[in-house]
Amino acid sequence: METLHVTELHPGFGVEIAGLEPKVPLDDDTIAELRQLFDAKGLLVFRDIDADLRFQTYLSNLLIGDDPLAKAAELLDSPAAKRELFVSNREEGSSAPVGRLLYHSDYMWRDDVFRLLSLYGVKVEQPTSPTMFVSARHGWETLPADLRARVEGLYAIHGQNADYDGRSGGDADVLLSKFEEDETIRLPIAFRHPRTGDTLLYVTPQFTQRIDGLSDADSEALLGELFDHLYRAEGEVQHAWREHDLVMWDNIALQHARPNITYEGPARTLRKTFAPPPGAGASKRPEFTTVGA
Repeated sequence: METLHVTELHPGFGVEIAGLEPKVPLDDDTIAELRQLFDAKGLLVFRDIDADLRFQTYLSNLLIGDDPLAKAAELLDSPAAKRELFVSNREEGSSAPVGRLLYHSDYMWRDDVFRLLSLYGVKVEQPTSPTMFVSARHGWETLPADLRARVEGLYAIHGQNADYDGRSGGDADVLLSKFEEDETIRLPIAFRHPRTGDTLLYVTPQFTQRIDGLSDADSEALLGELFDHLYRAEGEVQHAWREHDLVMWDNIALQHARPNITYEGPARTLRKTFAPPPGAGASKRPEFTTVGA
């Protein structure tokens, strides 16, 4: 068994882990320890790790309880599995290459929401823009009692586009995402995590459209109070990127965001994986525009 050295990033969530050798397969004890940390902390950061796409995909699926080696021909070694997806202001065809992203969880409007996301620093020039994280579990646990009482039993409608006019703060660089099909889902604001059972404060400015049953004004006012609580500076972890960083997080329990990225700024190329990988019924990648476009 490898000896992992774990450093807490925030009292409520997130750890940095040193000592992991990026090999396939990992031993059973290391797997068990990493899965326990992932479920308890939601965000795992590995610095200066030489992780290729195969290992990144292997570990991503391993952390959510799957056995990627049992599906190696499809999951790790097929031509589709070897295609790299980048979030980059340099690589052609990249996802969300420029602009600012509000806090969100990817594809949170689908029943088969991604359970884990990961990014790996392929090319990172300094000074670079961070990725910011908050924990929806920590947000619920620290929600004031009066505000919690007001949202108990309420449901929110999530979809690809929300009211960016009121949430962008006048920032023309906030990204809008347009998908081929318009999908929505209705879920409790106090949402139960499907794997851990933890209660989450499940609303985001990027993808929560409204609170069901309230007027537009009342819905946006209540969401504003929840956002003010969830995105307090003391509840946020910022990851300052370096090359060879591997960052993995629970896409249901955590939300992520980033400041504005420009084509003219320092190179920022991050390799992205999903777990489980997108199924045949998943939405195609969106087209991105900005509020000011």
